[in-house]
Amino acid sequence: MFGTIAQDSNYFTATYTQEYAQRSVVAGAEELQESKHEEATQKTSTLSGQQETRPDGRKKDSLELSREAQEIRELQVRDQEVRTHEAAHASAGGAYAGSPSYTFEKGPDGQSYAVGGEVSINVSPISGDPAATMQKAQQVRAAALAPAEPSGQDMKVAQRAQSMAAKARSELAQQQAESREPVAAGLFDGPVEKSDRSEQGRAENNSSTPVSATSENGAAGPPAQLSFYA
Repeated sequence: MFGTIAQDSNYFTATYTQEYAQRSVVAGAEELQESKHEEATQKTSTLSGQQETRPDGRKKDSLELSREAQEIRELQVRDQEVRTHEAAHASAGGAYAGSPSYTFEKGPDGQSYAVGGEVSINVSPISGDPAATMQKAQQVRAAALAPAEPSGQDMKVAQRAQSMAAKARSELAQQQAESREPVAAGLFDGPVEKSDRSEQGRAENNSSTPVSATSENGAAGPPAQLSFYA
């Protein structure tokens, strides 16, 4: 009885061991196949221009090539974001904005990608013409907020433009009030005095004629400049 049980037990143990070994072989083969498939997939993820050998001539493994391909994709995305951001500033800024300038980083594929950029913007008021200054401030503010995601520097430029517009609005209101004073005084003066007041009013109005674009900055120095950063 015991002998039979022992023999049966050994038989089943041997059979189980054999089956387990077979399963291990099958599992190992499947794992190897998956590893080869993954390696093949990684190899196909290399991008155009990506070098498969190091400068010393040694071949890069699939993991290194895959990491480089991911870095290249990220640089490509960043490059597009930076160029779109700065182009929005330049377009909205018009004559007051400069051309975009970029900071570049070289990728594993040897290509240069823009990772930063800036656009200069003229934020100086237009001398003697608060109305024109207000219009300019509005355009500068629009240029600062033109990108889909304005940076911290962009927001500072927008605030600067808003302050410039507020100051110009106050100056314009003061000019308008001063131009009405001679007319009001003429209502209580004689005909001759009224004529004199009218001449004085015209002289004051002529003094606030907008200056030309070439003299916009005055003689005090170069115009104030700010830059947008991506």
